Amino acid sequence: MNIRPGRARVALWTVAALVAAGMLLRAPRLAESLWYDEIAAFTTHAQSGPGAIASSFSEPSNHIAHTLLSWCSVEILGDTLGLELALRLPALLFSLAAIGAMWGLAAQVLAPRPAALAAGLMAVLPVTVLEGAEARGYSMMICFSALASWTLLANVRRERGWRWVLYAALCVAGVWVHFVTALLPIGHAIWLGWSAARGRHRALAFRGAVALAAAAVISIALYAPALPDLLAARGMYVAARGDEPRVLGVQGFHALLQLGGSWYAWAAAPGLALAALGAVAASRAQGPSPNLREAGAVTLLGLPVFGLAVLLAGSWMYARFALFSLPGAVLFMAAGLDGIWVRSRAAGVTACVLVATASMADLAVRPARQPLRDAATLVRDRIGEDESILVIGLAHRVIDVYLADLDPQYSLMHGADLEWRLTADPDWIVLYYPNSVSQANHALLKTRGYEPVERFPGWADWGNGDVIVLKKAGGL
Repeated sequence: MNIRPGRARVALWTVAALVAAGMLLRAPRLAESLWYDEIAAFTTHAQSGPGAIASSFSEPSNHIAHTLLSWCSVEILGDTLGLELALRLPALLFSLAAIGAMWGLAAQVLAPRPAALAAGLMAVLPVTVLEGAEARGYSMMICFSALASWTLLANVRRERGWRWVLYAALCVAGVWVHFVTALLPIGHAIWLGWSAARGRHRALAFRGAVALAAAAVISIALYAPALPDLLAARGMYVAARGDEPRVLGVQGFHALLQLGGSWYAWAAAPGLALAALGAVAASRAQGPSPNLREAGAVTLLGLPVFGLAVLLAGSWMYARFALFSLPGAVLFMAAGLDGIWVRSRAAGVTACVLVATASMADLAVRPARQPLRDAATLVRDRIGEDESILVIGLAHRVIDVYLADLDPQYSLMHGADLEWRLTADPDWIVLYYPNSVSQANHALLKTRGYEPVERFPGWADWGNGDVIVLKKAGGL
């Protein structure tokens, strides 16, 4: 898209201001406790160095490209920034970069005002804020998805050979962060094939296919060191027990909500409504290619393919696996907002205020994801010289990050061996993922005389992120 110099300067300053606003929203969350997934990825993979990171895939917590950047950040800046901020810095930077990437994507098919609205949404929506403040690869997934779609649509508008090289590199980078990001270029391939079959973009589709094939080969090569681990653990990706997170369940529901920019239904509602309006506008899109309808197909076709693949494969999913589709949803939201604005400026301003208010309210009432540090601090402040700690957790000794010097013992897999562990008569118990601990184990703790000292609320796992500190009765 050709932009006059004056408008380019306005766009640059607008995006810069939105990045600054995005930073202000993300900053408070950067100071929160690390949570289970962040710590597990760090202790299991990032601490082992680049060779082990690139070759380890025994579990999906290793977002390889992101983990490599986290390792670099901690090695270089850990002493200066502290572990938490250094570990989260790559995610933060890519989250902020996604604001500019969203503007570039939207500017391919929308006028300057809705392109700015799209960047503004990427700055303030709770999903993007939260993913920019945790040491996981999802902000990179969002950013690379927006950049790859932007580059593809730029080639549709005016093809350049160097852009195909850049496009392939961006697809590879996204897939190396999280292999589910491959659904985005698969959606691109479907759109290119469909366009060519209808007699449009045939030459472009051929060159796009070459770029996608190159990206696929390079992605496989990058994952090659981890393939033995991946093949050995392939059974982990099959929903064999029957209680794994599925498309038609709570994870699928939250994957739908995140298309509205929040994981709270009430906060996602304005965004979903705007996205629906944008989808209606896209269905009527006419004029030069690329248009809004084509951009919607490019950014969102991978989403139904993902859902269908999970269902047919009998696999499981987390809502965040589908975040590669968020730029497409934001694009439709911006188009919906602009449609309201065109009809009535007052209504457009009101709609913007409503979305911003819902986002701010979400972030204001949402607790920390999983306040492990808070619980550890309470125990550290109150523990006696000869008192002991038992931690009831999942599969990794994650609270060691905050309590390692006090030598806590663990009952993993939500207390699978709890009865035996209690024979040591620990003085303090720290319990996280409380809803996953069986009622029998909760009753056992009560029977043995353990009483809650404090419950720290957390929203991880859709409300299962609370951390509970218990103390033996009589020692409170």
